[in-house]
Amino acid sequence: MAESDDTAPDLDAVSERKGLRALVNTLLVETRSVMPAAGATGLSLVLVIAAMCFLASLALGAALSVAHVTAGWTSDLSGAITIEVKQSNEMSSDEQVRAILYILSDTKGVKSARALTKEDVTALLEPWLGAGNVTDDLPLPHLIDVRIDANAPPDLIALSDAISMAAPGAVLDTHRQWQAQLLHAARAAEFLAYAVLLVVTATTIAIITFATRAGLSANREVVEVLHLTGARDKFIAAEVQRHFLHLGFRGGLIGLVLSVATFLLLGLQSGGTAGEPSLFMLPVSGLRLGDYPALIGVPVAAALVAVLTARITVMRTLHRLL
Repeated sequence: MAESDDTAPDLDAVSERKGLRALVNTLLVETRSVMPAAGATGLSLVLVIAAMCFLASLALGAALSVAHVTAGWTSDLSGAITIEVKQSNEMSSDEQVRAILYILSDTKGVKSARALTKEDVTALLEPWLGAGNVTDDLPLPHLIDVRIDANAPPDLIALSDAISMAAPGAVLDTHRQWQAQLLHAARAAEFLAYAVLLVVTATTIAIITFATRAGLSANREVVEVLHLTGARDKFIAAEVQRHFLHLGFRGGLIGLVLSVATFLLLGLQSGGTAGEPSLFMLPVSGLRLGDYPALIGVPVAAALVAVLTARITVMRTLHRLL
């Protein structure tokens, strides 16, 4: 009795491994069906589906990457404001900065305020004017970087009025214009990515429809014999579905591997620095670790699209062939 109890878990594990192996074989190993293994429904179709899935994965990954970058930028802009201190005849720039910092220190919702040094301002201008072009004779503005509580921000209108009274010529910038432009560009980029995904899906459906019709037309005699032996349309459709399930899943896996490799290379090359590839001026770099499971759905979706398209096409075509 003791030996049977010890071997029971082993038998269950073996049975589970066999079941998993059978599932993998069902998806990856081609079985005999009424459809030919070569021609329009063979290797060429696998490569086409792989290319479509590769493009679909790139579009989906680009949309996810843009969404993450936009969320980060929006969070940074919503939690920061900038105060520009312009020259005034009434007060010196240093006096204006001290007056503004005093007001900010007594304002609820302001986490921190720091007057930028000349080196900081130079570093901000150099990407636009070029390294070494910010000379000493160039009049540089005095800037104050202010971090606010995004959940409980101060009254910006009242704060702007108080700063204008304490320091004539000071201007408060809430970055709202940048936020609006950023969100507009992000929505356009995401719309473009999902539009590409939709076009790729429609193209895949059209290709599978053509391949299914071509396969049935080329094997019309086989279909007629099956009908003479008593096979129904549902049986033939099931055979064709199984064939396209294999093609769609294999092609989807190839496209998935290529897309994952592409995003990994983008992540290694960019390293989170400037010079990243962009979509509408929004950087598209390697994906986050949590985004890769979303790409796994691409081969599954490809297999489902292939199966459904093949079934609908078969049921409609059989009525015309017979």
